[in-house]
Parts: sequence; structure tokens; C-alpha cells
Amino acid sequence: MKKEILLGVALVITVIAVPLIFIKGEEFSKARAEELRETQNKELYREANTYMDSEKYENALEVLNKLPDDYEDAEYMLQYAEFCKAVKDEKSIEELYRLTWHFPSEDKYSGKYAEEMRAAEKDIDAQYEEYTARKEKEKREEIKKEPPYKGMEEKYINSTSLGRAQEKRTEHYWRNTPGKRTQDIQYRYMWYDSNGAKKFMALCRNGRVSSTVTFVHSSSWGNGNSYKETYGSKDMYDVQDYDDPEDFYYDHIDEFDDIQDAEDYWEEAQ
Repeated sequence: MKKEILLGVALVITVIAVPLIFIKGEEFSKARAEELRETQNKELYREANTYMDSEKYENALEVLNKLPDDYEDAEYMLQYAEFCKAVKDEKSIEELYRLTWHFPSEDKYSGKYAEEMRAAEKDIDAQYEEYTARKEKEKREEIKKEPPYKGMEEKYINSTSLGRAQEKRTEHYWRNTPGKRTQDIQYRYMWYDSNGAKKFMALCRNGRVSSTVTFVHSSSWGNGNSYKETYGSKDMYDVQDYDDPEDFYYDHIDEFDDIQDAEDYWEEAQ
């Protein structure tokens, strides 16, 4: 009887012990795997810093992309490496300016590259401001050569070859959107000749010229004061070449506030 009891106890101990050994073994394996990952990450991080210091940004990017986003300051190093590579590749000021948008704020990151990032951001901001001022001047000089045209920004409406509009009317129109109709505002600009007759009209919606009309004087018999309306057909974006408003938007993403603005423009041109 005693022998049977001892055998029973041994069996119970074995049943309990085997799962415990398995659990301990699994925990050990996980801990070992985690330790190996940490060792690999440390080595990758050290390698990335070495590449950054030697200005081998392409190599640094390759290594940084292997690290978890939340490892040390790898996320911010990646952003700075992308910027530095773009500078080295002599990318445009527009692209460099966009890359600085991703730089972390001063209160968010104060690591090894924080000071360099702040200096780069300040320098690119100054360069971009000079660039946009120059482009704006060139644009206004170009605008002066012709009358308003479809797609032109409304802010240039009084800077064209026609000079300042003699009249501006604020009007309301119904804007059709999927599932509903909303009322919006448009502006009608008018130019007149020396006799007070209509010469040109530009209609602006959402900050851009949506259509134009040229009033051409005709001297037909019996109606010396009649005018012929000629609708402007110039479009600065070649919108008629697009079958899909999304394709149109992504090809001119910097020219519109959002995709809805671009879709409205595309729909009005159909």
C-alpha cells in the first residue's frame, strides 16, 4: 500500500513538473531571442552612427531601416539622414524644404543630431523664403503679359494686362457635392472700355479663376452696340487631358489646397 502511495505521489510530481519545465524552457528561449535582438540592434545603431559621421548617408539609411522605429533616436536619425542625402544629391529647395517638415520639434528631441537639424531647418527656411519671393516676382511679371485665364490664382486678378478690375461682385451659387447641395460664394470681376461698355469678365471660385468672357464689339447693321461673348479657353494645368480627377490632383498637388479643391476644378472643366 505504501509503495502504491509513493508511486502515486511520484506520478503527480512528474505531471506537474513537466509543464513547468516546458514553460521555463519557453521563457528562456524568448529571453535569449530578445537578448540576441538587443545585441543586433545595438550593433546596427552603432553602425548607423558610424555611417552618419562619415557622411555615408545611403548606407546609414539602409541600416536605420532595419531598426525598430522606437529604438533610441533611430526615427529622427532616419529623417536627418534622408535630408542629408538629398542635400548631397543636390535636390531642389522644394524637396529639401518638405523634408525639414518631418524634423522633430526642439522639445521632442535633444539628441546627437538635434543641433544640426535645427541649423539645417533655419538655413532651408531662409533659402525657401528667398526662392518663393523670387518665384512670386517672376510669376507676377508673367501675369502682366496677358488677361486673366482659367486656373489663375485670384490674388493676381488685378495684376494682369487688363490692370485693376473696375467692378467686383459677390454672388452665391449652388455647389453640387455627392449626396447634397451646398451654397458657396463666387466673385465676378468686370472690366469696361473707355465708353463704359463691357470688355472682360472673370469668374472666381475657391480662390481661382473658373471661367472668363471677352466681350468683343461688333458693328453689325442696325445694332451698333451689340457684343459677342468669347469664352476663354486657356487652362494653365491642361485639365482637359485628364480622365480622372485623382490623377489630375496628384500631378498638381502643390497647386491645390486638397483633393476636393482639385476635383472641383476638374469637374468645372468637363
